[in-house]
Amino acid sequence: MKTQNVSRTVLAAGVGAVLAATALLYVPELLDQGPPPPPGPAERATIAAHAGAQASLPDLAALITDREAWLRAHPDDDASWAELGAAYTERGARLGDVQDYPRAERALRRSLAERPAARGNTAAQLGLGALAGARGDWKSAKEWGEKVRKADPRRWPAYPVLMDAYNGLGDYKAAQKSMESLAGLHAGPMVRTRAAQTYRDRGWREDADAAALDAVALAETAPDKAAALARLGDLAWERGEPDEALARFGAALTQVRDHGPALAGRARALAALGRTDEAQRD
Repeated sequence: MKTQNVSRTVLAAGVGAVLAATALLYVPELLDQGPPPPPGPAERATIAAHAGAQASLPDLAALITDREAWLRAHPDDDASWAELGAAYTERGARLGDVQDYPRAERALRRSLAERPAARGNTAAQLGLGALAGARGDWKSAKEWGEKVRKADPRRWPAYPVLMDAYNGLGDYKAAQKSMESLAGLHAGPMVRTRAAQTYRDRGWREDADAAALDAVALAETAPDKAAALARLGDLAWERGEPDEALARFGAALTQVRDHGPALAGRARALAALGRTDEAQRD
């Protein structure tokens, strides 16, 4: 099988895993006065990141705004710089907006300036790996991911970065090994969505479909469910089933109305079915 770029759906999931590794959990502690107030948008994004899930785009934007404000008052906070850089990368990958990538690199480099890699700043290194993957620089993504893996083999967010890198380089056996390491350290819809991609790249179509269905069943957030449904749509499209692909992409868009990979996939399916006006709209 020829080397193919990792789909934006899968890449965004990987960047979300990096955000999970950098996120600062600042949910209010339980107090004697009663239950805490419900989490705000930025807190929801952080909670989702720690679970390895995708935050909604409005919550992700709120997290970015929150970290930017915090860093204006605390410019030496290396962890927040890393978190901000990862959030910029995730937003850029999910929206296809490369303008966020220079912002991400500046934030991640600032994090390393405040706390170098030699002092254990794996969060910024992971962020730079995800950013390299978002830019299609698979060699650099692999180098950053391997540095973190060697420093801490149990740091699960390193493995989505490595999976993207190995898939991008066409080394599907290494991607499979990274997926197995990830599955041994973490669970949830993101892991199953990534398993579907890895199985697909190995030619194991039935396993890929089963893993994507698992991801849909496990998903608790609309972005995670949309990513899994879009993966099912991709698999149906590759089987030559445009009607099934159309249904899967449509289901993804009921979860996230402006889900880019699902819009692109639905356009392909509509074009294949001769519905060109609708395809051009998407």
